[in-house]
Order: sequence, then structure tokens, then C-alpha cells
Amino acid sequence: MLFKKTTENLAKFGNGKAFCDDYEFNEIIFNSKDVKPGDIFLPLKGEVHDGHKFISEAFNLGAICVISENHLPNQNYIHVEDTNIFLKNIAKKQRELFKGFVIGITGSNGKTTAKEKLANYLEDKIGKTKIFKSYGNYNNFYGLCFSLLKLNSDHEIGCFEIGTSQKGEISNLSQILKMNLSILTNIGEAHLEGLSSLEGVAKEKTDIFKYTLNNGYCFGSIPKVFLYLAEEKSLGKNKNFYDFKSSEDLLTRVLLTMNKNLSITDESEEDINNFLNKDAIVPGRFEIKKTKSGAIIIDDSYNANPDSFRYAFKKLKNPNLLKDFIRINNIEKYKKVCIMGKMEELGKNSEKLHESILKEASSLFDMVLALDFLAKLDSPNIKFIKRNELNEELNKYLSESFLVFFKGSRSVKMEEIIKTII
Repeated sequence: MLFKKTTENLAKFGNGKAFCDDYEFNEIIFNSKDVKPGDIFLPLKGEVHDGHKFISEAFNLGAICVISENHLPNQNYIHVEDTNIFLKNIAKKQRELFKGFVIGITGSNGKTTAKEKLANYLEDKIGKTKIFKSYGNYNNFYGLCFSLLKLNSDHEIGCFEIGTSQKGEISNLSQILKMNLSILTNIGEAHLEGLSSLEGVAKEKTDIFKYTLNNGYCFGSIPKVFLYLAEEKSLGKNKNFYDFKSSEDLLTRVLLTMNKNLSITDESEEDINNFLNKDAIVPGRFEIKKTKSGAIIIDDSYNANPDSFRYAFKKLKNPNLLKDFIRINNIEKYKKVCIMGKMEELGKNSEKLHESILKEASSLFDMVLALDFLAKLDSPNIKFIKRNELNEELNKYLSESFLVFFKGSRSVKMEEIIKTII
């Protein structure tokens, strides 16, 4: 952290009142089971779960103090009105104290991959210890706040992603993050349930530019029809908006600008592009694996929406995609099977969008197993199945003569299925 880790500072910066001595602490912990002696336990409160139920467990495990909305007689605690607001306050204090360069990334697809590729490049050029990147897809309110708390005095650049599923989230998160440089990877058919339409997605996503610091940098792959939104929200800032052909082209533009500021002068545009075209390893993002029984698995289980399915299908059509893997594993021929999970938060057009993706899949794969799908489509190579039927069906396609592609929304938990066959 960027301030001295004491209960007095937590109370001051979090707008709470300390009912304990001024202790130094080790870490702020949000899961009571992870508490170690000397830690602070922060119980979070949502619509369903309330972490206050686990305060006793945290003390038993050695918590030196807890943050609480309730008064706790004869215990060490900091009283706050709302633990979520407390978390937001200390995250904002961390951002205020961080004097380095902050990059914020949003988009309908590719946020995590873009963050990983940017961070990998910057680590390679200026040193791993100087770069902070948020973990995995920590891109909601809690994820962003948790990530900001991990910044320390060694970090010079912070790479964060921010996501949304409803109106106002990008605005709220951007006001916490206050980016020096913001990136919008794309505008696509994601979270339509909360954002109503593609225009609603564009209005929400382009809010990231509104809260980029004045004289900061705004980059985005933006269709012409939505360019006006980006322009009006980025007044007074340096901007580069274009409907880029690929995320690598967009990130190359970003890094050419950053390299000037970092005085990295020996990198050409081609050098940057070549580096970015190396695959960034992100769990559940087009990971090529092999099952115990010899089938090729492509694990793209991280998440799904119509655009990310189409992007995956485009990659699968590349004849060079599996060339080395097939050569190393001595696989001559294979049939392609798609295990397709439903896509969430698509709103009123959900059934139509599912049918559209199914049609594309049926033209690319020899067999499509549609898991818990809303749509119905009559095709000889599409089979609609329930979760309890999957194992029996899947076992038909796990020999070395098959390539099996997995993709679906987070709620489908494709990764759990894959674990059983690897």
C-alpha cells in the first residue's frame, strides 16, 4: 500500500471511527477464511451475502481488528456506516497517492488480453517490478478497489481493466481510477440486457474517456457511427480513434505513444506489432490442451457474447492455428466439435442472437452440442442438451480424432467441465 498500514490511517482515509489502539496491520482481507494473525478483516455486504456473519471467525484466526457497520463491544474494530463505501474511500486514497501512470481498459471483448499484452510489453522494456496489472478479470467495483490496494511504491505504471453490465458503471469506476491513458478495445453485443442496445453499449463504454485526466490519452477502436460519442467525451485530451482491424493494431498505436513518453527510442512499429502478436496466456482464453484420451481441447471458457464467438470462429478458420500442436502430437486428421454454452445478458434479442451464432457454428463444426440453449434450430449437426446429459454426449468426442472447442458465459461454468477431462 502507499500509506502506512495502521488502523488510525484506515479510520481516517476510510471515514470511519476507530475503537482500538493504533495498530500496524499486515493485509486487508475480505474472505474470513484467508485471515492470518495481524490482518484486518473487511466484511463486505451485498444483496445476498453479509460478511459480518464471519467476524467471529476472523478474530479466531488472528485478525488484529475488523471493519464493521455494527458496534462490537470489547473488540478491536473501526466503525463505518457502509463497508462498501469504506472500501471505495481507501481505494480512492490509494489512487490519490499513486504518482505513476495509470492505464484503464474497457470494451465488449478483449479487455483482459489487451491488459496482459500491454503489461507484458512494458515489463519487458522497463522491468517487471515497475509494472502493476490487475489480476485476471478483476474489473467490477470490488475487483478495481482490491487491485488499487495492491499498488506499492515500486510501481511506476498500473494497468487496470473496468467492466460494466448496466448504465453508470463505467462512469463510477472511471471516477475512482482517473486514468492517464484510456483504451476502448471495441463496442459489441454484450450486456444488452442492462444497456438495451448497441448504442447503449457505446454510450456506456465511451464514458471512460470522460474521466480520463485532462491532457491524458484516449485510444479506441470505434465504428464511425459512434465516433461522435468518443469525440464529445474526450475534449481537451490527446486522442486516437479509429475502427482498427485488430486489437494488436490498436495496442501498437498506444505503445508508440507511450514509448515516446518513456524515452524508448529503439522500438519500431514492426517490433511492437511482432511482440503483441505473441499469444498472451490468459486462463480460459483460447488455451490449447490435450485430454487424457487424446482429443485436442480449445478452452475458450472465460466468457461469451456474440462478438467473442465470432472472433473465436475466425481464429479457428486459420489453417496455421494448430499446425505445430498437431505436428508435435502426431495427429493426422480430426473432426471439430463445439460445446456451446448459452450467452447471458443479451436482452430482448437473446433468442435471435443465439440462433445467429448457432448457424455460424453449424457451418464450421462437424457437431455442435448446445448446452441449456434458449434458441431452437433444426440442423443435423446441432444437438440441444441439458447439463445432466453432457457427460454421456461428450464422451463420444474425446478420442484423438476430435478437436473440441468450449465456450459459454461465466454462469455455464465450462471450466468445471474441462477439468474433468484434462
